[in-house]
Amino acid sequence: MRPSNTFALVCALTLLACPVSAQSVITLDDFDLGDGAADRPAEGSKQESGIALCLRDPRSCEEGSFKSSVAFSIDDVVNIGIIDREEVDETRVSANPDRDGAAAPVVLPSIDLEVLFDSNSDSIRADQIPQLVDLAEVLRDGDFDGYKLIFMGHTDAKGSAEYNLELSRRRAQSVAAFVTSAAALPESLAQSVGLGFTRLADPENPLAANNRRVQLVLVPVR
Repeated sequence: MRPSNTFALVCALTLLACPVSAQSVITLDDFDLGDGAADRPAEGSKQESGIALCLRDPRSCEEGSFKSSVAFSIDDVVNIGIIDREEVDETRVSANPDRDGAAAPVVLPSIDLEVLFDSNSDSIRADQIPQLVDLAEVLRDGDFDGYKLIFMGHTDAKGSAEYNLELSRRRAQSVAAFVTSAAALPESLAQSVGLGFTRLADPENPLAANNRRVQLVLVPVR
């Protein structure tokens, strides 16, 4: 076992909270014990296919899985200031007619990840690693080449707007660093942003747990 892998593996085995930063070097091999068959979902399993399905076709994403509670369009990510319009390849995202022949709204590929963190912490807990490894496996297969990965951190409405904005940014950054490293993707392909409680998943229940999430949005770039 490579020395650099030992820490990540010990964290995964002992269920300790492990700090993850943009400098961490993590690969999927770090979580491969033995032949890895017992640690990774089987090909075509519900969880793995659910992530891929939701990213490939947001309208087909099933409720209660990884379906994004807040949809984002190209205009949304540009207006928020996440990305410049000049970077976006709008020719790759077009409205497809629905069953009635009307143009369906253009929605960027997106999933919600319910990544749990300890209070006031941006370190990824070891019990949250499996779903992030599943996501990394989906992203590294090449189907999403040419997309920029936008990791958006969200919080509930407890506490000040300023505090939640910063905490959500740091948590999104931790998830982005882990996933891109595990998927062996260039860090330049990922961007993290904190939105605090400005885009609640459940506006009627602003303190609900499902408001605390990290959302991944894929934006086609030139």
